[in-house]
Amino acid sequence: MMDIVHPMDAPLFKGMTSTPDMREIFQADAFVQAWLDVEAALAEAQAEIGMIPAEAAKVIRAKADVRLIDIKKVQEHGKETAHTLLGVLREYRLNIGEPHQTWLHYGATTQDILDSATMLTVARAHVVIERQLDDVIAVLLSLMETHRDTLMVARSHGNHALPFTFGLKVAGWLDEMDRNRDRWRELKARCLVGNMSGAIGTYAAWGEQGVEVQNRTCRILGLGAPRTWWHAQRDRLAEMTNAMSLIAGTSARIAQEIYISCMTEIGELAEAYTKDTIGSSTMPHKLNPIGSEWVRSLASIVRGNADVMAELMTPLNERDGSVWRAEWVKVPETFCLAAAMLAQLHKVLSGLNVNRDRMLENLNQLKGVLLSERVMFVLAKAMPLGVAHEVVHQVSLKALEAKRPMLDLLLADARVSDVCDLTELTEALKPENYTGLSGVVVDALARAVREAEG
Repeated sequence: MMDIVHPMDAPLFKGMTSTPDMREIFQADAFVQAWLDVEAALAEAQAEIGMIPAEAAKVIRAKADVRLIDIKKVQEHGKETAHTLLGVLREYRLNIGEPHQTWLHYGATTQDILDSATMLTVARAHVVIERQLDDVIAVLLSLMETHRDTLMVARSHGNHALPFTFGLKVAGWLDEMDRNRDRWRELKARCLVGNMSGAIGTYAAWGEQGVEVQNRTCRILGLGAPRTWWHAQRDRLAEMTNAMSLIAGTSARIAQEIYISCMTEIGELAEAYTKDTIGSSTMPHKLNPIGSEWVRSLASIVRGNADVMAELMTPLNERDGSVWRAEWVKVPETFCLAAAMLAQLHKVLSGLNVNRDRMLENLNQLKGVLLSERVMFVLAKAMPLGVAHEVVHQVSLKALEAKRPMLDLLLADARVSDVCDLTELTEALKPENYTGLSGVVVDALARAVREAEG
């Protein structure tokens, strides 16, 4: 029997709840390796300013390899000491040996190492999410331009509203996701910072060289240096998970739109189908939008985790392990689930089937009533707008009730036929004549996205 609890590690589900590159970043050995990388960077920074021997830093770096750490012994140490890092340090020092082991972890506190290691790991994960956003945006851009002029019905409050284009609908998805990418990029400088400030943030063990030790360590790690110690400042991690929550919100909205459009009664969109896909164990005909469902499921957890991370912004005094340890669960989980969510979204969008014929069928379902606004403005040339609204409202209700073409009832109403002829009304009731600036908006957004990408 496999000792597995979380679906991200279960053979049946890990392919749907995480991605290989994100799993590699957050797998257990990689996390310990990040601790060792931080310790090595600290030693190198201290050696640069003459605080420890240069040879010691070289040995500490050479032995910064998780494969040299006996994890079973670390676990045994943990049971004895109830300390997270100490067991690793014991094994690390044994590998370094005399006389250099005394310079390992010189003046640092556990949270310096673990927080910096967390940010080092998160920085790598940040790159993955940004790359996935790039990929999703590229697919959305292509989809938008391909369907710049594909007519469909716009819906408000769940009902038919006016004609527009599928390209404009996708533009709404693209514009929102592009803002998510902007936010994701912007938080890099603000959030991806290390911390190397000693037991309580005073740099006391390093004297006047303390800030220099921190700055050099962060530089070696490729992280920013904070202005103050952040053992109790957890807003950076909360902001990053909140940014992923916004990405999840957009992803879920797109997936929901696709899901609804896949419904039999609508049928305007469909997820890619392969001959081996099975939608139901008992209904052989079913072809379900599984990808969209996965996006929505994963997005809900990502958004929920952002709430948890906001709760973790309240450590007690200068340090509190209850906050710290909860992050070890939520940060890897959120990044892995977000990566899986974006992978699923990209797959759905890349294989999306757009049924233009069904879009036209739905567009004409109300037999012209969809163009009531356009007819109202035509009538408003000959009567007050309020009167025109009332006339068209009355005619629209009759047309819907009788299930007759709007044009027939308009021509049969003297209030209309006295001021409009057949040609004018016919043109007003053509959906392709009332999509406004849909194409212009699509073109402008496409240019803006491309220009921002350079």
